[in-house]
Amino acid sequence: MRKERRRKGERGQAVIEMALATPFLLMFVFFLADLALLGYSYVSVTNAVREGARCGAVGGSDAEIAARVEETSGGLANFEGVTSISRDPFIGGDVTVEAAYEYDWITPVGLVPGLDKTLSFTKSATMRMETTPPYTKECTP
Repeated sequence: MRKERRRKGERGQAVIEMALATPFLLMFVFFLADLALLGYSYVSVTNAVREGARCGAVGGSDAEIAARVEETSGGLANFEGVTSISRDPFIGGDVTVEAAYEYDWITPVGLVPGLDKTLSFTKSATMRMETTPPYTKECTP
């Protein structure tokens, strides 16, 4: 078998190629992690408003609903909290809870034209009222 000889320049070429490719590879990995954090935030806010709507459906007051949404939000840093609570005054009516969140990108997606450095979204949940005032039930898990 014949051994292939490498020229001196070929070893340096591999180092240069790796040096050029590494930043793009790292940006891709960090962007995937950023998307995972965005997904976690989205699901956490969705769950929090659902918990708040359930609290209102079983007779929680507006203050109890807001507290329930806040405690089940997953400790998100830019969670803006409950933006609106609306309810019908009778059993069988609807209670709707809405909350807002602002996600700050970790990767520099703001450098891409047309993309903002933050992503804002609101989530709402509606459930049927199971009881009417006075609100006597507690909203505990």
